[in-house]
Amino acid sequence: MNALTFNQKNPPTDELKKIIDNSSKLLVVSHIDPDGDALGTQLAFARYLKDIKKDVTLVRQSDIPEKYHFMQSASDIPHFDSVPKDSTFDTVIVLECPDFKRIGLASCWITEETVLVNIDHHRDNNLCGCLNWVNINASSVGEMVYEYFEDVGYTVDKDVAVCLYTAILTDTGRFRYNGTSQRTLEIAGKLVGAGVIPQQVCDEIYYNMKPSSVVLLGKVLNEIEFYHDGRLCLLTLKKDMLQSSNAESSESDGLVDYTLYNKGVEVGLLLKEFTDTKTKVSMRSKDAVNVSVVANTFGGGGHYNASGCLIEKSLEETKKILIELYKEALDAK
Repeated sequence: MNALTFNQKNPPTDELKKIIDNSSKLLVVSHIDPDGDALGTQLAFARYLKDIKKDVTLVRQSDIPEKYHFMQSASDIPHFDSVPKDSTFDTVIVLECPDFKRIGLASCWITEETVLVNIDHHRDNNLCGCLNWVNINASSVGEMVYEYFEDVGYTVDKDVAVCLYTAILTDTGRFRYNGTSQRTLEIAGKLVGAGVIPQQVCDEIYYNMKPSSVVLLGKVLNEIEFYHDGRLCLLTLKKDMLQSSNAESSESDGLVDYTLYNKGVEVGLLLKEFTDTKTKVSMRSKDAVNVSVVANTFGGGGHYNASGCLIEKSLEETKKILIELYKEALDAK
């Protein structure tokens, strides 16, 4: 089919529904190292497809953070290694993934005949789908998926509502990012009406840390650094910190948010030692700087206030580079 691109608020309901109606076997995927929006929308959309009697498969490559296991079937998403490699899918739905390289090994099931559906809200989406629905003004893909469900008359039950609420809650930074709109809160309210208990969801994600996670947090915060008159806050996570805390890598999810708890900080960074020559970087800002611009410099991306990238330098080299780059960015504001 010819590529269809919709950069709009309203879902391309007729076009998307036609693709789904004409599909026999569907694969639903999101990006590696999934966050709440990725997992929540993946689970919700797969459940919708099952409810309309479609043959649907979910797949993951990365471990699922334990804090998201409360969502129904989250811990049951098959790992890539457990899905037969000779499987065929006529339609692949990619959610919350601006660059299809980030779906990882699941790309092996995408052929020239595959109908690729791309639903996302990142400004830097590469629009590689047969159908691209990209709404950069949406708070989350969870919000977008709810709009589609409402359009097609799909009744969201409590389990689906919890998945979508998780997607929205996490991608809005607990409803504090600029992408949080009146419509975002209206949808959240409707999900509460469908059975979501906000305190329970929030507690599962943010107030249910493993002891190893708390130990890791203490080690990371103990080495907190401030630069540029306190406007830049920097945290580092070294491999030996994970080992000495008996923590999994996924337990570092959300640590970068602690950088913005400090008065006067405008940009926060978490530098995570991946290998001796590679460093993962999470970036946050309080509207002072568009951190996605810096992330894009290194082949990463994301949003104005929240982005990330992988820099092929040691942790110390990466630190020096970013301290200088953000000096320029903060001075230019």
